[in-house]
Amino acid sequence: MTTNVTRQREEVFAILRASLSRLNLPMDLVEELIDRHIAVVFEKHALVFCEGNTDGMLACIFSGYVNVYCPVGDGDRTLVRLAGPGEIIGYPDYIDEKGRHARLFEAQAASKCTLALFSCEHATRLLAGLPVDALISILAALNTFWSENLRFFTILLNLPHWDRLTMVLSDLAMRAGARDSEGIILIPEIGHEDLAEMIGCSRPLVSRLIAEMIESGLLARRGKQYVLLKNWDFNQHNRSPQKTVRRLRAVPPRRSSTFAADSPKRCVVVASSHPVMAER
Repeated sequence: MTTNVTRQREEVFAILRASLSRLNLPMDLVEELIDRHIAVVFEKHALVFCEGNTDGMLACIFSGYVNVYCPVGDGDRTLVRLAGPGEIIGYPDYIDEKGRHARLFEAQAASKCTLALFSCEHATRLLAGLPVDALISILAALNTFWSENLRFFTILLNLPHWDRLTMVLSDLAMRAGARDSEGIILIPEIGHEDLAEMIGCSRPLVSRLIAEMIESGLLARRGKQYVLLKNWDFNQHNRSPQKTVRRLRAVPPRRSSTFAADSPKRCVVVASSHPVMAER
């Protein structure tokens, strides 16, 4: 068991190193952060991070999955992302009324999970010691990261619900999927209500779209998990939805062309598949 846990942590940190290297962080800085982490286990449904918290901690997911929520007022919240191993969650998103760095998003364990906690203050001290050219390189990488996210959100907001669901399921398959003889099985269990929140529509509409995808031979159910079958097209959102559905001989769904149609009062877009940061 110890060997398996050690190997799993090594794999997660390998993912983390690769992700942070895309932000041009020096590897000695990354190794210093990893050496100073604290591993904490959370049971399913346990609250990992709270909105408005100023504890100054970041977390990298070792194992399991974490739901990231955005509070939308009146004590309500909506799911924006299902984060998995190797992803970072919990970073402070805004400055509160007292001038403190506070957390906008909440995080709750979607399954039993192990997180590696890091100190934001420690990371800041490490960054402060870098030369100017290194900091400029990091800022340039962050600018690219946010530009990619803006593009993702803009595309998603302008797609019919069928294509939004396709993008979300494709993203989950790439981040939290395992390939087998039928296609790619989504490891985490995710319900229709969760998917509805992630694409900004009603649960009945998601149920209908999933039924159409299953009938079209694009999707299958295996117990409580979904399987993206071999003819699933991961580039579907880059082409005309009508042409794609015709090419795959899918059943054309009744789709809305606007984000407001068939949506509840609260709606949100799912975050991009960038492996570094899980919250938006």
